[in-house]
This record gives sequence, structure tokens and C-alpha cells, in this order.
Amino acid sequence: MNVDSLRHSARRPRRSNRLAAAAVALFLSTSLLAACGGGNSDAGSGGGVVLRGADGDPSNGPVSAPFGSMQIQEGLDEKGGFTLEWSPASSAATALQLLSAGKLDLAQTSTPLALATAKTDPDLRIIGFLNGPIYNVLAPKGGDITSATDLEGKTVGVVALGSASQLMVQGSMTREGLDGQTAATFVASGVGAPMAEALNSGQIDAIAGWEGMWQSISALTDTPLQRVNTYMSELPGQVAVVSTKQVLEEHPAEVQAWLDNFYKMCALGAVDPERAVQDHWEQNPKLVPPAAEREETLANLASYFQDFYSFCSEPGAETGTVGTLSESELQNLYDFYIENGVLPGEVDWKSVVDTSLTEKALGGVDVAAWAEEYSAS
Repeated sequence: MNVDSLRHSARRPRRSNRLAAAAVALFLSTSLLAACGGGNSDAGSGGGVVLRGADGDPSNGPVSAPFGSMQIQEGLDEKGGFTLEWSPASSAATALQLLSAGKLDLAQTSTPLALATAKTDPDLRIIGFLNGPIYNVLAPKGGDITSATDLEGKTVGVVALGSASQLMVQGSMTREGLDGQTAATFVASGVGAPMAEALNSGQIDAIAGWEGMWQSISALTDTPLQRVNTYMSELPGQVAVVSTKQVLEEHPAEVQAWLDNFYKMCALGAVDPERAVQDHWEQNPKLVPPAAEREETLANLASYFQDFYSFCSEPGAETGTVGTLSESELQNLYDFYIENGVLPGEVDWKSVVDTSLTEKALGGVDVAAWAEEYSAS
């Protein structure tokens, strides 16, 4: 399967490195999650409870817009009877720690990290998935890296050592008969301009990253990047939305409304990615670029993130419902993690995954059609 054929949207021409660097710096500006008050029973402007959430991507870029800023800017949290507070965490692991400590009600993270965390926190629940191929290996176009086996002897840049991206790359290499632990060298090369410079200088040969992140880096590299064919790029559900048993028992209606909003905002972003970026800017005014660069930055960021929005609103191939996987798809995903060393040990995934609220909210809903109608209204 050629993963470059997975997506349909045409890319806009690359812009100048100066403007690219400006946009990358803007959307990769880190706004770490401040200490949250415990509990979620406070009355909010939405007339109900406050739902506090965080995503594990610290960049606070438009990739996180459907989780929080779009819902708030479009007023969907108030319509759902709750007030949403959403911030980036310094890492996916931090988001899960805050969730387990009762400081959050919702978090976005990688599926293997969520499953690993459930071994020590059995109350954690995966309540929804992102079904498109979010994680990828990227290498310069025209080079000698086109598949997982080509990574043997190469150096791969990751945001942080031990990250989900690294583990899934190693698992993909192991699946192809290599020793995923030793066949390639992994280095922490940061994100944005530092990662691009590491590629340009030859310090690394490829990177592991997610949709939106790598397109912005490609704008800064001497040679544009392309997806490498790996098994991890074919697996749905590698990003998860998580909550806890207690939150689901105490606030099922509000969480269901949030899930409904989230996946619909993903679909709206796929239909109108510029609106998604602008909503994110409205809620994060420090990220707005100077007026002279705003139009081009908006167009480029919309182009970068449209694939992500499309992937996160993609219905399950076997379930037909966004955010959900069939039992056979879940078992296949889990088997890949266990057989190729992505998970450190077995976990009862059936006790962790509970997408019933997502199914209740979105079963039978054509979110793409909803987004087209909403965008035109």
C-alpha cells in the first residue's frame, strides 16, 4: 500500500523559508498546561459543568483545534450544556498523569501510551480513536528511504526518545524482520526548525512524526519530505481520546456532547481548514502572525493540517462510525503492539476501550455532510 496515495488534497507551493520559519515558530509556540483545579463540578458559562482537557501535543498548533478551540469559538460547548477548558500539555504522558490525578476530565494521547498507562490506572478509558494514519515516517523525496526496511543503518529523528512515534517505528521495523531496537539509531531532534536543520545538515536521515507536524517541517527542509511505507501508516486508531471511569459515570451527557462536537469539528476542519486555523487563532491570540504575513501563513497552515482533520473525521472502515474500531481491528492493533515490542507487556484492552458514548453520539451520522451544511449556514 502506497501511503502517499492515502490522501487526496493537493498541496500548495512551498513558500519562502523566511515565511515558513515564521509560521512554524507561531504554531509550535509552546503553551504548557497550567495547574488545573481539581474536579469538574464548577458551574460554567455553558450553564453546566466544566470539562477540562488537554492534548499531548505541546505545540498548541491548529492540529489541536477540533479538541478545544474550535468547539469554544463556535459556541458548541455552551450548546452542549458545559463549559470547555482545553490546553496543551507538555507531553502525552503529562496529560495522562493529570487525568489520573483528577486534574483533567479528557485527554488526547497515543493509543499505546494509553494502554500502557491503563496497567497502572485501571480506571482509564479510551473513549474514541482517530482512524486515519496519523503517525508516519518521513524522508526526503527521491532518496533511498522508501520503506521500513530502508531504515536499517539510518538515523531517525524523533521529538523525544521513548515517544510513541519511536516505538511504532521500531515495531514496524521488527515486523519486517529487522531488530527494531538496534537496526536504526534514534535521536531526539526536537520539532519544527531544529528537526528541519538536523535533516538539512545530515545529522538525521528521516523523521517520525504526525500529520501537520511534518508538512511544516517539509517547508523548511532543502528537499521536501514524503511518507515512507511502513505498517504503522496503515493502522487505524493509533491516536486516542481518553477519560476515566469516574468522569464517564458522573458526566456521561457532557462527555457525549464533547465527543459529538470533536468529531464534527474535525469534519468541519476538513471542509474548511482555514476556518479551523482562524478559530484557533481567535482562542489563542498570541499565535496570530503579523498582518503582512497573515494571509500566506493562514493558507499554509490550512494546507498543513487539512489531512489531519480529514483523518480524525474518517469513519471506521468496519464500523462506519467515526471514532470507533471493530473488535477485529482493535485486536489487530493490539497484536501489532504486543508482537513487535510497542507495548511493554500485555493489558486487557477490552476492559480499557469503551467507545459507547462515541457510538451513541455519532452512530449513523455522516459528519462530512454535516460539516458541508454547517459551513454553508
